[in-house]
Amino acid sequence: MNFKKIGIAGVLGFFSMAFVGVLTFELFYKNHMGAMAEQYSNVITFPPNMGPAMLGGIFYICVISYIYDRMGVDSAQSGAITGAWFGAAKWIFIDTQWMALMPKLFPIDYVVVDVAISAVMYALSGAAIGWALNRFK
Repeated sequence: MNFKKIGIAGVLGFFSMAFVGVLTFELFYKNHMGAMAEQYSNVITFPPNMGPAMLGGIFYICVISYIYDRMGVDSAQSGAITGAWFGAAKWIFIDTQWMALMPKLFPIDYVVVDVAISAVMYALSGAAIGWALNRFK
């Protein structure tokens, strides 16, 4: 395994995902999560502790970079396509599980928007990863 290739692809993917995450947090998630934290202050921390989130994100994006490399993603376009379907599929699964367990906290309108945002976020991250992986051909 080429750690340099995966590391650079992971860093670019992480920062592109973080950029979209900051924007969407301010525009969409902040209000929803803030309202949940008010209702369930003994369960939900708001604003979130970004230390564990960043650590998990770095690990996750490096694994995704490795998977994309093994899948043959080798361009921004193939990375964007792979990222979009992968992100949408992942969050449809997670959100519907949350919706089944906590329907008042995760209503269908939230799930639809979250899946759409996730598809865009993963598409941009996938494009960055695909672009970086192409540089190591």
